[in-house]
Amino acid sequence: MEKRCVSEEVGSIRIPDFNEVREYVLKVYQDRISVPKGLKRKYVVIYLSKIDRVNSYLVNRVLNNLEKLSKISISKFYQEILKLAGINGYEQTLNILYRRMKVINRLWSVYRVGIKSSLDAKEARRVFREYIGRVLSIFRRSSDELDLIRSAVALLSKIPCIDDLPTIVVAGMPQTGKSTFVGNVSTAKPKVSPFPFTTKDIILGHIELDSVKVQIIDTPGILDRPLNELNPIERKAYLAIKYLADYILYFIDPLEDSYYNIENQLKLLQSIINEFGEEKIFVVINKIDSVKPERLEYVKKLVSERTNTYIYTISALKNLNTHNLIRDVVSRIRRNTV
Repeated sequence: MEKRCVSEEVGSIRIPDFNEVREYVLKVYQDRISVPKGLKRKYVVIYLSKIDRVNSYLVNRVLNNLEKLSKISISKFYQEILKLAGINGYEQTLNILYRRMKVINRLWSVYRVGIKSSLDAKEARRVFREYIGRVLSIFRRSSDELDLIRSAVALLSKIPCIDDLPTIVVAGMPQTGKSTFVGNVSTAKPKVSPFPFTTKDIILGHIELDSVKVQIIDTPGILDRPLNELNPIERKAYLAIKYLADYILYFIDPLEDSYYNIENQLKLLQSIINEFGEEKIFVVINKIDSVKPERLEYVKKLVSERTNTYIYTISALKNLNTHNLIRDVVSRIRRNTV
């Protein structure tokens, strides 16, 4: 069976909230149960049926799903994405809820014995009502934890499937042509717009060349500022670089009227080199179809003063030199995986 990615595994799981549990439990309490005529102590059969229905629902819809979630390995990247969304303590919360659901499961065993030993229907009903009260009390106290897990599941299920493949992360400041490039060379179809910060999430595609399959990630633009000043959109790009990138394609817009001037773009490049090292970075000057030759040479000179890496010049829009860039990256991947 093919292994599914985190977003697929998590996306198949649904945890009910307190109101859903309450509604179901109260419905079971009110439902009429048909039993054969002449059956002795029919009240025992009725309330055993009700308590078993409640427990089966809680086991299948809550306990088993919490157990499934606890077995899904959440990498550091996913953990940081959750924290970025204000969802802290995911694994601890799962453990807390799981322990509480095990308590509820033990209550079922205890109260089932109580129903069996009831002397009349009134006592059986009282025992069942007490069981319901304790179950709903635990769920009411767990509302915040349930909401946190439900929010985490909703967020993780929306993240693209990140495979165990060599990974190229395309980074740079906004409006440098990252999304156009990723859309042209891979299976990804990112939104392209003339406005900065059009890409708000990481977008993943795949490339297969010479029997080598890699995944490529388009990231939101990053501005040149300290990590603690990055906004949530920029931090997604930073996390992708930090935790997912085997190689980084750093895109530069060389135009004189670019959204962000060349000095700011080079300062960000230097920050990325300082943090992640020069050996995994490919510097890519884009938009050569629109830049004057002398301006292009000037920008190349500025880049070469800051890094010894080879400088690629491409046009993502016109698909100029993009194939050579991808071929070189794949060749590097092949050499390093042999």
